[in-house]
Amino acid sequence: MKPVLLLLLLSGAGQAETLFEYGRQCAEQVAEIPAFSCMAGEEIPITVDGRPVPATTAPAQCDRPSLLPQRDAGSQGQCVPGSRALVLRDDKVAQISAICRKQVARPANSPLFDEINVISHSLKKGKTCWFTAKAKAPLSVGAGIDGRWVPSPSTLTHRAQAASPEGVRALPADKVWQTPRQVAWSQPACVNCHDSGPFMYSPYIAQTTQLPGDPFGFYEPKAIGADFKKAWARLNAFGITTRGNTCTACHRMGNMNSCQVAMDQSTGRGHQEGGDGWSKKFPQSHWMSPGNLHSKAQWDEQFSESLKQLAACCENPQGAGCTRVEYGAKGATR
Repeated sequence: MKPVLLLLLLSGAGQAETLFEYGRQCAEQVAEIPAFSCMAGEEIPITVDGRPVPATTAPAQCDRPSLLPQRDAGSQGQCVPGSRALVLRDDKVAQISAICRKQVARPANSPLFDEINVISHSLKKGKTCWFTAKAKAPLSVGAGIDGRWVPSPSTLTHRAQAASPEGVRALPADKVWQTPRQVAWSQPACVNCHDSGPFMYSPYIAQTTQLPGDPFGFYEPKAIGADFKKAWARLNAFGITTRGNTCTACHRMGNMNSCQVAMDQSTGRGHQEGGDGWSKKFPQSHWMSPGNLHSKAQWDEQFSESLKQLAACCENPQGAGCTRVEYGAKGATR
């Protein structure tokens, strides 16, 4: 059997939802996502030893690289200037965040982007929707997604929802955004990295003010959309902690990427892809906890034992002293 046909069969091709079917559910169960401009977002700085790099330069290493792997054909890596982040909504009902990413260095203020991600999260129900738009590979300076007007991925019609700015071609949502099946079956799955909650903290995004926060909020990562439920059926996301743990006193600790990668990246036990020598030195090598002003000895006194406990629970969540925090039940544990 051909690999493509096998993939379609495994992913339930005959039952795949359209973008508009998924978008309708997200609008009803979380919130309608507005059309937006990436150019209204806050630019994420790229620096080397504290100095900003030119817009047309993509260094192999930088102080605060993007955590998302950038491996599309034509990509210039983790340290491409010009990406932008913006919060579209953050209130008691919903949190909606967008990030417009560049994987190719372009002139300053170029409206072309290589990937756009939107996360829409309900604070009341804990449900989360995931949307991705990607430029065609191989990526290049003169091509990409025009970020001056991005149609809502949760639109309820096939038409462009609003007049675009003058000189910008208005495209319908299904010409910009990937289908739910494409996003749900992408590797790694969104929930692999977003295993502690819908929004991830990193030194990269923390350079902006565009990051919603609710570290202990109600979270059901795979509650919306047939494709997501099917694709993520075997991905059992849950939190772990130990009694009196100083790390999980501030945030949840997920059992997937948080255990396997992020815990080491954020505590000096491992390094970020694309990180330079500056990023590997204390205190920037220990970016958990955020705003850490401790000496190394003080950091070790406050966090090292808790870190060892979490590492042991990552290896064996059923081990002595480990508490498993189930998602989808507002802090329920067993």
